[in-house]
Amino acid sequence: METLLINEELKNLLPPLSAKELAGLEESIMKHGCLSPMIVWNGILVDGHHRYEICTKREIPFSVQNIVFDDLDAAKLWAWKHQEHRRNLTKYLRAELALKLKDTIAAKAKEQQKASGGDRKSEQAKSVCQNSDKPITVDTKKELATIAEVSHDTLVKAAYIAEHADEETKEKLRRGEKGTSINKEFNRLKDEEKNAGQEPQDESLFRPGSLPTKKYVGETQLKPIPRDRPDILVGNLIAFFPQEFVPNTAREIFRMLHDRYGIEVTKPLAIELYQQYGRRKK
Repeated sequence: METLLINEELKNLLPPLSAKELAGLEESIMKHGCLSPMIVWNGILVDGHHRYEICTKREIPFSVQNIVFDDLDAAKLWAWKHQEHRRNLTKYLRAELALKLKDTIAAKAKEQQKASGGDRKSEQAKSVCQNSDKPITVDTKKELATIAEVSHDTLVKAAYIAEHADEETKEKLRRGEKGTSINKEFNRLKDEEKNAGQEPQDESLFRPGSLPTKKYVGETQLKPIPRDRPDILVGNLIAFFPQEFVPNTAREIFRMLHDRYGIEVTKPLAIELYQQYGRRKK
């Protein structure tokens, strides 16, 4: 029986099967044999680590299919894309694992740019290029989102969670526990970040270089606002805040919407509002 080399990066690209899944796979191989070949590159096992372990332990013969890859990064990318097991993973875990390929995709993008003339020094040379001559680049985040089978916005939020959340939060997302989600945990972390560095209340509504704060310090008496009447909320804002606050109010509303719901909600809304109110017929 052929002995294959094990690369730890390829072996750990996906989380191991559960004890139940591994037992089921072993039972199937014991009963029917190893039906799928081991994918091998230069003697290194690329795909089939669980099957190889079972076949080696049980002395069950297996077949080998050799595939040529340019390098280890290409092998990792192939292994990820051809792993059916990844479809059983939660969104967060798929995103977290896909982020491991970030350097691989970024290197691929750099090579494509270099090969297609992305390193041109002259702006004039760029300006005279035909469309077909323009370098074909890879948007790393978008490709990682495609690999993880999530939206670009979800991938960005998952990356933020991976960097800032505690291990308990990440474990809950990996397991897909009820009551939590990528969007919910992202918003919670952002709120905590905002509150940690929040200025006193009478200063927090002002942006640098906007209105002098002391002139407008004071309290307001808001009317009851039913949850299904956003018009009453807007009416309160107009009634209690001076006209000078209109730009800051609009910015704050869109910033808060963006932080909570992401660009997938706010961008179409901004476009719709601009089309409706941005251009006036003379």
